[in-house]
Amino acid sequence: MKKLRLLKVLCLSNCDGLKYLSNELRLLDWIRYPLRYLPSSFRPDNLVALLLPYSHIEQLWKGNRPLCKLKMINLKGSQYLIKTPDFTTAPELEALIMEGCTRLVDVHPSIRVLKMLKFLNLRDCKSLRSLPTRIGMESLETLILSGCSSLIRFPEIDGKMESLKTLDLSGCYKIKYLPLNLQQIEFLEELDLSETAITEPPSFIFQLENLKVLSFNGCKGPSSKLRPNMPLILPSLSSLSLLRELKLRDCNLREGDIPSDISSLSSLTDLDLSGNNFISIPASLTRLSKLWFLDLSNCNMCTLGEADIHGLSALSYLKLRGNNFITIPLALTQLSRLQLLALSNCKKLKSLPGLLTTIRNMEIDGCSSLEVIASPSKVCNSVDSGAVKAFNCFKLAENINALTLLKEHLKAFANSIKRFDIIMPGSEIPEWFSQQKGDSSIKIPLPINLRKDSQWIGVASCCIFVNNDASRDDEVINCGTFIYCKNARLIDWTGSLVGKQRNEPIMKDHLFLHYWSRDNLYSSSLEDKYGDCETNNLWATDCLDKKWDELEVSFIDPFGRSVKVKKCGVRIVYEKDLEEIKELQFHTTQSSPNSEHIYQHSAHNDGLVGSTTHIKQKHNIYKEAGVEGPQPKRMQKFLNFIMGQSKKH
Repeated sequence: MKKLRLLKVLCLSNCDGLKYLSNELRLLDWIRYPLRYLPSSFRPDNLVALLLPYSHIEQLWKGNRPLCKLKMINLKGSQYLIKTPDFTTAPELEALIMEGCTRLVDVHPSIRVLKMLKFLNLRDCKSLRSLPTRIGMESLETLILSGCSSLIRFPEIDGKMESLKTLDLSGCYKIKYLPLNLQQIEFLEELDLSETAITEPPSFIFQLENLKVLSFNGCKGPSSKLRPNMPLILPSLSSLSLLRELKLRDCNLREGDIPSDISSLSSLTDLDLSGNNFISIPASLTRLSKLWFLDLSNCNMCTLGEADIHGLSALSYLKLRGNNFITIPLALTQLSRLQLLALSNCKKLKSLPGLLTTIRNMEIDGCSSLEVIASPSKVCNSVDSGAVKAFNCFKLAENINALTLLKEHLKAFANSIKRFDIIMPGSEIPEWFSQQKGDSSIKIPLPINLRKDSQWIGVASCCIFVNNDASRDDEVINCGTFIYCKNARLIDWTGSLVGKQRNEPIMKDHLFLHYWSRDNLYSSSLEDKYGDCETNNLWATDCLDKKWDELEVSFIDPFGRSVKVKKCGVRIVYEKDLEEIKELQFHTTQSSPNSEHIYQHSAHNDGLVGSTTHIKQKHNIYKEAGVEGPQPKRMQKFLNFIMGQSKKH
């Protein structure tokens, strides 16, 4: 294979005897390359991309090699790497990724001569102590040094480096100063100085007129010992007219430490002031008319104060977690666009007023004193999804049950809502869920011509769960919904993190109620045009003119992170049910956890042919956790997993 140009290796075969690679290679892509060096006979004259992530490489090769065509090197996660090559022979290099090379102590000084380099990522190179004393890569656009906890000094800037847009120094605990000539980088757009030893941000930073994202979060880790316990001193912010995001978490700020001219930041949409010390909302914030996200969590606040918050007319996400509120003032009803209100771990909070129904998601996890949630203040037709998450709110569960809470919200949303979740303490499924099973999934037959029944409004499901392993921080409660016609169709998948990463462990039984409307299952607006079944991505042609046979609801996570689900139930919901829902007492069903009995259980065969799936996803567990959401292959894996589970039961 002397003329081989592209080589991609996916397996971990025994390559101890590898002595040859084609000198014609343009691409070498080998994840977890198992050897310490590339073959000594290899001449990478024609190589364009060298991709060896998570390899065992200690050094690419001994001595110099001609790399005149090389544009990319990716050695991410190569923990054995101790030496970088001489870059003078790679004049065309555009991207260099050495993230997570934890044994790398320094970088070859020739890196400063890479005039074509655009992207340099050294994130989490924890042993990296030094860089060249001066850098001047004129094409460099992104420089990432976050997590380089041994790096002592940031290099001087040689020239203007006019292309640099992003500089990330977060987690560089030992960096105390920035070179003054950094102010020459006048086109910088993103700057992160979080968790460094810099006690006062240089004034020239606040003169960078093109800056769009500025982060100067404090630290409760190693760098906190290097910063005095004094509030951050902020100069005037008026020059930052393009700033969109400002992050000042854990900076010991008080109301008077916020410059009054913060209100002049006409482009600001995201503001994080969590972990500071505010008695109430600083008045200067209330004139930020474009502010979309505001985080004031863990600020020891007892009240929102008397400031007129009506000026926060665009605010959609408000996080007030871990504060000392006893109640939340009705002033919040002035925020007509508010969609999420996070009050988790407000331990003194006793009651919530009737807030606007534009609030889609209410997070009240760990509000141990909370007893009352007022009904939504008015009917709203514009919200299509919502959730109330009340983990460990045991006093609340003594005063209102989850089913009543569901009813009140469905009525408030005037039946326009497509999906709604409630999570709160509870040890028994309400008898209203007439079809129940002592298992983590349930399948029921669907009434004939259900889609043509004008009184049908949706489907509701419920399960009882607790943490499987309280020590894990990534357990989830999922709800996957399937409709069976000819094949199975995964049409809905929602859930929430319940591990310690999100809240306190769930040691006592909780209920998870999930409601989805008929429009979320079937779009009646297309019925006249297409007949019995819509022909979009949700329903493939094999569903046309086929009746809906069964519905299955599963609370299993296909990736092994599920909480322990003890029992589940489901109900088809009609208009009259909203009127008939009353304060129902709970009871335990007669079926044991191992029972196969289901009330009105269908006798249809569970074995089905797999098929492609479509998901309608909105705010889900993956967005909350900051991890990658399910991709098509993962969806197929999920479907196959559920099908396998169905065959077992």
